[in-house]
Amino acid sequence: MAGSVRVLHIDDEPDFASLTSDFLERECDYFDVVTETRATDGLERIRNGDLDCIVSDHDMPSMTGIELLELVRDEYPDLPFILFTGKGSEEVASDAISAGVTDYLQKESGTDQYAILANRIENAVERQQSQQAVKEQKRRLETIISNVPGLIYRCQNEPGWPMDEVAGECEKLAGYSPDTIESGAVSWGEDVIHPDDQAKVWDDVQEAIEDGEPFELTYRIKTEDGQIKWVWERGRNVTDSDGEIIALEGFITDITESKRRERRFEAIFNNTYQLTGLLQPDGTIIEANEAALSFAGVERDEVVGMPLWEAEWFQSGQQARGVAREAVETARDGELFRDEIKIQGADGEAFVDFSVRPVTNDDGDITLLIPEGRNISELKEREQTLREQEHQFEAIFNDPNLLVGLLDTNGTVKDINEIALEYVDVSREDIVGDSFWETPWWTEDYRAAVKQWVAEAADGEYVEYEADHPTEDGGKATVEGNFRPVTDDDGTVSRIIVSAKDVTQRRRRERELKRRNEQFDEFASFVSHDLQSPVSTVQGRLELALQTGEMGHVEKAAEAIDRVDELRDDLVTTLRTGEIVSETERIELESIIDDVWTAVDPPQTASVTVEEGTQIEADTDALQRMLENLVGNSIEHGPDDVAIQIGEFDSGFYYEDSGPGIDSELRDRIFTPGFSTKNGEEGIGMGMASVRQIVLAHGWAIHIKDGEDLDGVRFEITNS
Repeated sequence: MAGSVRVLHIDDEPDFASLTSDFLERECDYFDVVTETRATDGLERIRNGDLDCIVSDHDMPSMTGIELLELVRDEYPDLPFILFTGKGSEEVASDAISAGVTDYLQKESGTDQYAILANRIENAVERQQSQQAVKEQKRRLETIISNVPGLIYRCQNEPGWPMDEVAGECEKLAGYSPDTIESGAVSWGEDVIHPDDQAKVWDDVQEAIEDGEPFELTYRIKTEDGQIKWVWERGRNVTDSDGEIIALEGFITDITESKRRERRFEAIFNNTYQLTGLLQPDGTIIEANEAALSFAGVERDEVVGMPLWEAEWFQSGQQARGVAREAVETARDGELFRDEIKIQGADGEAFVDFSVRPVTNDDGDITLLIPEGRNISELKEREQTLREQEHQFEAIFNDPNLLVGLLDTNGTVKDINEIALEYVDVSREDIVGDSFWETPWWTEDYRAAVKQWVAEAADGEYVEYEADHPTEDGGKATVEGNFRPVTDDDGTVSRIIVSAKDVTQRRRRERELKRRNEQFDEFASFVSHDLQSPVSTVQGRLELALQTGEMGHVEKAAEAIDRVDELRDDLVTTLRTGEIVSETERIELESIIDDVWTAVDPPQTASVTVEEGTQIEADTDALQRMLENLVGNSIEHGPDDVAIQIGEFDSGFYYEDSGPGIDSELRDRIFTPGFSTKNGEEGIGMGMASVRQIVLAHGWAIHIKDGEDLDGVRFEITNS
């Protein structure tokens, strides 16, 4: 028994307890005995100490030995417990056995009892330790079996391999439970082993037994659900004392994946387009695949056994042979060698990605070298083409006139050019990886549409759009762009390119052009209207001249024609400059009122008065057109003797007549193009609209009021 044995002796008689301790330690020098006189103290020591055996009296004041035993068994079911009592009876013995006592010994006189007690203690501890060791061994064995990747068996050396015991991953391996195999309901040799492999398995096992060697087999099995698996088995025969075989024991594991990898290796090795071989560490060729042999136009036997650098592939020149030798030396030292070189082929030289790498065993020793060569001649050409395409793409991607982004098909931003980043206050790193519709270029109003555009592009559609992007300064930029799908060789959309051009200035120009066109349309209408007065004057005067023969009417007609020519010049200037009002000057109103009066040609009874010294800062031609319309309006709506008065006041100048005035309910509509207080074709409603156009073009404002000095309408034109 290895080590010391710690024994706790509990007895309510201190002298007897001490005596027993001394005798026990004399009997066995490896006993370490401690004593307690109270059962409760003994229980506490049991709970706190590392003990090998308990020896206890039965009759004790605080607790009987059997009561103590019951408590110990609840917590320490395997701890040896010997009841050493002076009270012996069948009843006590029976209760002790029922409570799980390890041994029962009655106190006697003399010292022989201590030798007996020591022997009982020794036997109980050894038995407990043996049981514990058996349990531990069984636990370890079960752990090993449960972790073995396969099954462990014991079977008879008979056809069908009847199984006596099966443990491990039987169901995982074959799909059958161990009981099914052990009972013979399913025969391993007939139902599980593949029919084509059954005879070979039998022969190989028998041959190994005859040679006195363990057997190792690789064969196929058919699982319960019909799968075909490859297994590896190792076993040996078990003989009796006479040398007769009584059983076979062994281990079977699934090597399906290993077999699959082996076949894949063979398929890859011999069917790949890559030039591949195997070398001894000194560079001697062991194997070369079909691609390598075909490339060089040689047979396998012609190269196996020679140094790599002397083989056909490296006969293009001294440099190639030197590279091959260097590659072997580098790999032999445990490092990967890789370089791009030219090698010799049956149809000429080729540029290859050449490498030699070492293969090591479990001890780290180099056992093989693997040379590989990948023909990259076409790749080199494609790389050159790709570099050119990349330069072209970069030139397009970084076009200073375009906002460009590269998206994944789910809308994730992959890259953004610098021009696009100028429109937002973020860096490329802040945006790459985000959904495009969540980036700062888009306001909430656009995000659903952007998400839809991405989806359409991912489906292969070319999407055109126009949108307003918020700018860093709080404004907005109008862009025109498209979402363009990029497809791979199979036609699958792999990326989306978003590009846009800032058309803010163009849109502004278009809006300005539209505004000017609309303004010109209005201006044309107004000029057409303004031409009516002098044209009517010409027609009327000429008719009078024909009727009366008075040349004065012709002179008046000529003056009106001069006004038509002035209006024509005004139209040309406006169309050229784009402005209704061009240069302004300080105008004495009296200096142009005669021309206005002549162009309108009012009745002789009509009159106009201009306050002396009235001056206006204005465009002469535009001001004259405005006054012609106002005078024409007064003549048209007023009596033949209508009186007109023009003058200045604090905020500007006024125009007042003695006509019927303008109803206050109509004053808000009087300047609307097309509005007229006349019915039918008597008025086209452009005169007052022309007045308003000229007023606004000067930056003025016009207000309609009742006359102050005369009884008609009063127009006040102010600077604001």
